[in-house]
Amino acid sequence: MGCKRCKYIRWGRHANGRQRWCCVTCRKTRIRQKNSFKHKLLKRFLVDGDTMAQLSEKYGNHPLTIRNWLHKQLNQNPPLTNIPTTGPCWLVTDATHFKMWGCLLVTKSTKEKHPLAISFHAKENFESVRDHLNPISGLVVNGYTTDGKRGLVAAYRQVFPQARSQRCLVHILMRVQGLLTHHPKLSLGRDLLNMASQLPKIKSAVDATSWWEQFSDWYQNNQTIINIRSYKGNKSWYLHGNLHLAITHIFNAADSLFVFINQEGSVSNTNQLEGLFGQRKPSLARHRGLSRKRVANALLWTFYLLSKKT
Repeated sequence: MGCKRCKYIRWGRHANGRQRWCCVTCRKTRIRQKNSFKHKLLKRFLVDGDTMAQLSEKYGNHPLTIRNWLHKQLNQNPPLTNIPTTGPCWLVTDATHFKMWGCLLVTKSTKEKHPLAISFHAKENFESVRDHLNPISGLVVNGYTTDGKRGLVAAYRQVFPQARSQRCLVHILMRVQGLLTHHPKLSLGRDLLNMASQLPKIKSAVDATSWWEQFSDWYQNNQTIINIRSYKGNKSWYLHGNLHLAITHIFNAADSLFVFINQEGSVSNTNQLEGLFGQRKPSLARHRGLSRKRVANALLWTFYLLSKKT
């Protein structure tokens, strides 16, 4: 084992030409690496997809040495850096889940290319989202776009009480499709699916008013059929249960469907974050041997390195 505080002197050179150092007390040798080199190595591993064998060949070190360097970096979190945002902004927050052991929360401003806040948590709930948003609580936020989960929206209301909430219209369409399938057998289901598919295309107040009037008229004309219930003893249920759930889902989101209209920098979906998740998650498949802690830190490091010019 090394000393509590090693004092190094120059001790020849490594076979690859780098300076070797030796502690005058414990005689332990090492090669010092600058953070820029460590970050470059980590970026090639996480972002570019180089294997340890490829990195070993490139830098002239044994694969186990490369592994030790990488694991040492992945055992710690990246530095906390927030890209500065001037003036009012519109935020987009979404989470991607990894089976049953954690989720990655990412918040991005529509004005910035890179995320403002990234954090890994055991689950997506009010407390984790609040902790995720606290580092950027000093921003001036006009509004935010989310998938509408209760814990997520509640945390936003506490951290940014003046900001307005916009539901992701693509998530609403996906929820309706999940309940009705892509090819509903019931004609009312096909009508509702067609109307829901028009939601992401709405861009103006005229389009929003026209769509809501069409939806309201359709619901009023078919309310009797939609609300038909079946009975068996003391139990009852809606005959067209999934259709009723899809309609209820839209009504519950009514107040936050079209908040984005005429708002500077606003968006009606979280597609830009879905794209980030789609790029990052497959890269982890190349490193299946990492522990859970290192997987979490690998995700954080990936976003950190992409925001730097390394």
